Amino acid sequence: MIRGFSQDWRRLVLALGLSRHARQPKLPSRGTIASMRLPTALPAPIVRALARRRRALAWVRRAARRAADVWPLTALGMALAVVASVALLNFGFEKLDLVLLVLGYGGIGLLVIATLLVASSALGLWWLLRRTSFRWSTSTLETGAPLPTGFSLPSLWWLPLVQVHWRWVSPDADVADRLAERGRLREHVTLLRRGIYPSITRRVVVQDAFGLSRIAFHHCQPGPIEVLPHLGGIRRLPVLTSLTGGEEYPHPMGLEDGDRVELRRYVPGDSARFIHWKVFGRTRTLMVRTPERALSRARRTVAYLVAGAHDEAAAAAARAAIEEEVLGVDWQFAADGSPEATSDRSEALHKVMTSSGFADQSGSGMKRFLAEVDQRGPAALVVFAPPTMGGWLDEIRSLTIRRYGRVRVVIAVDAVHDPGDQSRWRRWFLTPLGSSGVERGDLERVGRALGQLRCEVVIIDRVSGRVLGAGGHLDAARRRAA
Repeated sequence: MIRGFSQDWRRLVLALGLSRHARQPKLPSRGTIASMRLPTALPAPIVRALARRRRALAWVRRAARRAADVWPLTALGMALAVVASVALLNFGFEKLDLVLLVLGYGGIGLLVIATLLVASSALGLWWLLRRTSFRWSTSTLETGAPLPTGFSLPSLWWLPLVQVHWRWVSPDADVADRLAERGRLREHVTLLRRGIYPSITRRVVVQDAFGLSRIAFHHCQPGPIEVLPHLGGIRRLPVLTSLTGGEEYPHPMGLEDGDRVELRRYVPGDSARFIHWKVFGRTRTLMVRTPERALSRARRTVAYLVAGAHDEAAAAAARAAIEEEVLGVDWQFAADGSPEATSDRSEALHKVMTSSGFADQSGSGMKRFLAEVDQRGPAALVVFAPPTMGGWLDEIRSLTIRRYGRVRVVIAVDAVHDPGDQSRWRRWFLTPLGSSGVERGDLERVGRALGQLRCEVVIIDRVSGRVLGAGGHLDAARRRAA
């Protein structure tokens, strides 16, 4: 019995891996893992129930937000109401404490006056906005700089204690309302993201100076408005044309369009006028002349904008290339979300703006675009890409395998942050919350990945407009920028 108990105990120890002589568990092979079938989707009733639950929670959040906007008292106002009521009822009336009686009446009176002023002002502004139509000062805006929009509201300077301010709900923007002549607040807005927006939604807030009462409502102004990425310092780009299939420069990766200086054995079907008769006279072997592989300066340039995280600077570089005509005379352009090729300048800028909504489909339309433009013959390819890793690198990898010539990738950045140069507390307290730059490690990973694909990488600083260098030489690039 003792022997059986010790054997069972030894088996338990080995099974739990507690013994130092216990064998390591054997990992399943790749075939075993591949043969395992895990459930990939939930049952349909559960999916529908979860969808209904999400819709119900979203409706509850919207209803709670609307109720909170309409409710006139803030947390401070409700606290003042409670304290003033206790002072009046428990001390002022029951114990005849004249000091607390005066304070209670004063608090209730201040709260009532603030609530009436805020409610009447909010109702008046809501009625005014419903009857007034505002015209945009311009239909095309730029990101990164405060621009007037033509929207204004009364400052209500004649009403004591009342303050008015507003913000944009969609799209994302920073609003700076300024007091202009005739007592109106003129809107100046700094847009954060390019795009074409059919309407603008603002959240107008009316409150008192003490923070006791607040009422908010939404105002929708029809558009559309077009928002272009600001160029910054990118005013002159380097010529982005490159080599493609041709006959000027011998190159093993070129097309067979050069001079007929190569020789190979004759096969049935070859033209007799390309037979090298002198070689046949010496060797008694039929040899034919074939064109060598060569490259030439591209007569056509095709460009593609890849959407993704931190792609505003890349979009600005694409805009500069289109407006400054650095793509050459014969060019075609497309972007994520609209992969159809175009040579029209206004349509190309339209594609630059609409690509902002397809950051989750990074590089998905590149294959379709190249299949369309390659039907006209060889062309140099320029890709404007974000400085972060993404699915667009897989698309670049697949097209470099089957495409002649090197692909030129233009990466534009606003700033390159190096976390190793600063301590942790400096990064926490001194780095701006809305910083649009990228970390140096992310940019180096993108540069190494493109270097392995034999791509020609050009890094441009949007702030200064300087060409910093290639993706693998960020040290020299940073010294050059300094």
